[in-house]
Amino acid sequence: MALTTEQAMQQGVASHREGNLQEAERLYRAILQTQPGHPDANHNLGLIALAANAAEAALPLFKTALEINPAVEQFWLSYIAVLIRLGLLEPAKGVLERAQDLGFKIEKLEPLNRKLASTTNKAPVSEVAAAEVYRTLGVALKELGRLDEAEASYRKAIALKPDYIEAHFNLGNTLKKLDKLSEAEESYSHAIDLQPDFVPALMNRWELLFNRGEFETALKDADCCNNQISRLRSLESLYALGRNEEIFQRIADQSGLDNENLHVAAFAAFIAAVEKKNSAHGFCNNPLDFIHISNVSAHHENPDIFIVDVIEELRNIRTEWEPENKSTYKGFQTPSGINLFAAPSGNVAQLKSIIVAELVRFYEKSQNESCSYIQKWPRQKNFHGWHVILKQQGHQTPHIHVDGWLSGVVYLQVVPSLDKNEGAIEFGLNSPNYSADGLPTTVHQPAAGDIVFFPSSLHHRTIPFSTDTERIVVAFDLMPDSAATE
Repeated sequence: MALTTEQAMQQGVASHREGNLQEAERLYRAILQTQPGHPDANHNLGLIALAANAAEAALPLFKTALEINPAVEQFWLSYIAVLIRLGLLEPAKGVLERAQDLGFKIEKLEPLNRKLASTTNKAPVSEVAAAEVYRTLGVALKELGRLDEAEASYRKAIALKPDYIEAHFNLGNTLKKLDKLSEAEESYSHAIDLQPDFVPALMNRWELLFNRGEFETALKDADCCNNQISRLRSLESLYALGRNEEIFQRIADQSGLDNENLHVAAFAAFIAAVEKKNSAHGFCNNPLDFIHISNVSAHHENPDIFIVDVIEELRNIRTEWEPENKSTYKGFQTPSGINLFAAPSGNVAQLKSIIVAELVRFYEKSQNESCSYIQKWPRQKNFHGWHVILKQQGHQTPHIHVDGWLSGVVYLQVVPSLDKNEGAIEFGLNSPNYSADGLPTTVHQPAAGDIVFFPSSLHHRTIPFSTDTERIVVAFDLMPDSAATE
């Protein structure tokens, strides 16, 4: 039985990660026979060529991937890297400028921008170019899960250019994934020594220090930064140190900066419950009070048939197994670059209409609440939607949706609870970095068709399930008015 394109791609990536490049190449080429413009197959085939020192063969593959899907950061990185490797510095500069003109936010390309803009590099141009190639190859290898090879590639970049800040940082990230935590800290420290205000390295070193219980030193790293996540990290460090009064003072002092910072909103609700007094943070001090539950049946006369149709429509949407930096385990999720509700049609468009109608009902019953979650309710109905298919033992770890305002889930297919809340959604105020005994939680065991709304600042998780079946949901965020329209 012939593989579908999605199955061939999944098997190709699995073979690639295992180092079976011959099988991976066979599968990628099979995809390109029927879909010559498949961006991921082109890109991954280009990586195989680049790893085999066949940069000339990689160039058109990366170029095709980028032209087909210019929204993927790694496609830009790979294409520019191979241009540099071939000595095509002016075309590389042109591609970089095109990315910037398009408003593409590619922070990883900034070191290349500096190299191309300067003619006073201490290292010869050839060494700088080679270092960039090794770093970029390391990024690709890390994404494929080939961590030992990624580590070696970053070390080659640093050997060519010892003051390469981003290579030290990338090496630290890979060493952390390899559980070489002391070496990872050393790499982050090298990057910070080279650039004391390099926030990504400071934040990652904070995590290592915090997890090791060195809270005072961690606090210093967090206080060296000044962004939404670093201000949360400072509060977490203070809580670990038992300095709760200072926490309330900081929240008050920084309220102008952080009143819609959902990282801090989640922590503020937590500390308010711990100390039994509200902080100065006004987003939503009692998020558990704003959980709203309805069902598709309130909006559709044939909900069972409609749900089946939605599931069938979603089968055509690309998903990724356990996507990196997401909370999904033992399951598939729509990639971040795909928004189900950007330009929906068919049953997905009808589902969006149902969500909008239910939002109106929720707002009407809540509009007199004084928190800014309600009083600054988004005027624009901008949504970002995705779907998740959890398999046996699938779950989602506790998390919040820091870019949203209101978050929601529509349950299309549920699993048996087995009297143990299997497959249920649990809401609470604790997080992996801060917790206290006795704080309230809410567990909802969903039925098919259930619609659940909650503040995006509220921690939630999916309880693992043991039944050999699928749990299928559509999740979404109602975005704040400050967010760009999808």
